[in-house]
Amino acid sequence: MAGRRGGSVSSAEASLLAAGTGGVEELCEHLADDTVAWALLRWEVGSGTFVRSKLVAIHFNGEEVPAVRRGRLNARSGEVLAMLGKAHATLEVKRKEDLHLDFMCERLMKVLTADVMEKSMSAEALRKDYEALIAERKLRKATSQKSVGPRTAKENQKQISVDRALAAVGDATGPYNWVLLEPEKFELHNAGYGGLLEMKVWLAEDLVLFGVIRFTFGRETASSVEGMTASPKVVKYIFVHWVGPNVSAVRRGKWNAKQQQADAQVRAICSITFRREAHSLDDLDLADLISELWRLAVVDGAITDAGKSQISVEEYMASLALEQQKQLEAELEEFGSDSASRMCTDLHTCVDSVREAGGEMNWVLLGMQKREAPAQAAGAKEAAANAKKAEEERLAKEAAANAKKAEEERLATEAAAEAKKVEDERCAREAAANTKKVEEERLAKEAAAEAKKVEEEGRAKEAAANTKKAEEERLAKEVVQGEPASSRPRADSPFLTEEARPSESVISTRSSRPGQASTEPRMSGPLKLKSGWGWWWAKRHVKLTGGKLQWWRKAAEGLPDVEYRLSDGLTRWVLARHEGTDLEMRCESRDNHHGSKAVGERVILRAPSEAEAQKWKDALMEQMEYVEMLLAWPMHLDGRQGDIRNYGIEYP
Repeated sequence: MAGRRGGSVSSAEASLLAAGTGGVEELCEHLADDTVAWALLRWEVGSGTFVRSKLVAIHFNGEEVPAVRRGRLNARSGEVLAMLGKAHATLEVKRKEDLHLDFMCERLMKVLTADVMEKSMSAEALRKDYEALIAERKLRKATSQKSVGPRTAKENQKQISVDRALAAVGDATGPYNWVLLEPEKFELHNAGYGGLLEMKVWLAEDLVLFGVIRFTFGRETASSVEGMTASPKVVKYIFVHWVGPNVSAVRRGKWNAKQQQADAQVRAICSITFRREAHSLDDLDLADLISELWRLAVVDGAITDAGKSQISVEEYMASLALEQQKQLEAELEEFGSDSASRMCTDLHTCVDSVREAGGEMNWVLLGMQKREAPAQAAGAKEAAANAKKAEEERLAKEAAANAKKAEEERLATEAAAEAKKVEDERCAREAAANTKKVEEERLAKEAAAEAKKVEEEGRAKEAAANTKKAEEERLAKEVVQGEPASSRPRADSPFLTEEARPSESVISTRSSRPGQASTEPRMSGPLKLKSGWGWWWAKRHVKLTGGKLQWWRKAAEGLPDVEYRLSDGLTRWVLARHEGTDLEMRCESRDNHHGSKAVGERVILRAPSEAEAQKWKDALMEQMEYVEMLLAWPMHLDGRQGDIRNYGIEYP
C-alpha cells in the first residue's frame, strides 16, 4: 500500500487497489490509517425475490496521512467518486477500526429501510440479514469454483460408513446435517450438509427410507458488549420415515416393519424431537416442520424464552448458510482451491460488477497511483532500495553516539504527545458540548416553527369554519324569507362578466335569471404551485375559467394536465389562506359527506407579486361565489332546474 502513495498527486490517476465478495469485513482488510482511498460497497438486505440492494460510497480519509498530501488527495475526491457512479449514501471514515458492521447499520438505517416492507427492521436485524446474505454469496461463489467437488457424500464419492455419517449429524457442528438409510441392511443411501431442501432431492419414489435431519437455530457469535455471553445454539432433530408413492404394497409392508430398528439406531447418536412420516414431498414442508418444533419447545419448556424466539425459518436458513460456508471452505482447502475472494484486474469491470444487483463483486477499492513507465518504475524501485539501505547504515552509526540524546527526545516526545492528547480530549468535549447546544437550539426553533404553523393552520380552519357557518345561516334566513337575494344578480355585481350581466328589465322581475357567461378565461398566466401535500414547487400555466381551475406544464394548449371544479353537488373549494404572494385553496364537503376523493385536497398558488396575488384572489372569489349562486338558482328560463351549462359551466 505504501508504494502506491509516492509521487505527485496531480500526476497520479485513480487505479484499482482491490475488489472482493466478502462485504465490509473483507474491505477493511485492505485499508490502512496512512492512506486515502475510495470504495463502493453494495449493501443488500432481504432474501429471495425480496432482496433490496443499496450502493454506499465510502471516502476513507486516513488520519495518519500528512495534512498537505491528504488535502491534495481530497481535492480529487469528486473525480474518483464520479468513476464509482451514483450511490444511495456517502460516508467518510478516518480510521480503519471505525468501519465495521454495527457502524454501517447505524449510519445507513434510514437508507436501508426506505422500502415499506422493511421499515420495522432494527439495526441488529439488518446486521443478521446482511451476514446471512454475505454467507450465501460466499457459498454461491464457492460452489461455482471448478475445484469444489459435489456436496453430498455420494456425489463426492466418499467412502463413509453409516456410523460415521450418523455421528456427523449427531454432532451439533458436524460436517453433515442430514442422513438417509436404506431399509434392507440400513446401508447409507446418502448424506449431506445442504439441509432439508437437499435431502428431499434424494427421496426416491420407489423406496422406503429412514433418516434424520438436524435443525440448528441461532449462531454462537460473541457479543461486542463486555460482560455479555454468546447466545447459545438451539439444536433439534427430526426422524424422517419416507414412503415413496411408487413402492408396491408388499415391499412397503416389509420395509415399514423395520422402522423401530432404524429409530433405535438414530436414537443412539441424538435425541429425536419428533417423527414425521411422509408419503410426498409436500409432507416435508419447511415452515410446517419448524412450526411444530416451536410448538413442542413451548410445551416442553426445555429451553429459555430467548431460545424459543430463535426457532424460525429465518434463523434456520441463516445458520444453514453458515454451516454450508464452513463446509465449503473446508472442501476448498481439501481440493486446493483458491481463496473465496480474488482480485479483479480491470477497474471498470469491478465497478460494474458491484453496481449490478447480484453481481459477483460486492465491493471495490480505488486509490491514487502515479503513472510511470515500467523501466522508470523499476529504476525508481531500485534507487529507493539503495537509498533505504544507505539510510539504515547511517542511522545505525549515529545511533550508538546519540543513544542518550535519543532517549531524552523520546521522553520529551511522549510528554508532548500526552499533553496534546489531553488538549485534544478537552477540545473534543467542548466541541461536543457546542454541537449539543446548537442541536438543542435548532430543535427548539423547529418546535417553535412547527407550533406556529399548527396555530396558523388552526386559525385558518377556524376562520373557514366561521365563514362557512355564517354563509349557511345567511342562506337559511333567505330561504325562510323567500327567494334568496343572492340568487338575483345585480347589474353592479363584481362577480358577473359583461356577457353575464342581466338587463334592467330582467333584474326588476322576480323570475330574472343570469345570462350567458363569458367563455374567455377570468385569469390566466404562469404561477408556481404545490398540489396535494407535497413539498416541491412546480411552475405551471394556470387558467381560471368557467368555474374551473386548470393548469398545463407549459403553454395552455390542448387538454389541461389537471382540472379542478370549484364547486359541485358534493364538494366546493374555499380560499383557506392568503399570505403575501401565496393563496392556499382547500376542498371541503358541503354536508360532511366524505365520499369524494377530492375532500381534503389542497392547492397553493404563488403569484409573482402581491398585487398579482390579489387579482387572483378576487377572481377566485368571484368565480366561486358565482358558481354557488348558479347552483342555488331555483329554475332555469326553459324549466330545467340546476342546469347551469347555459352559463358557460359544464356541470353538474
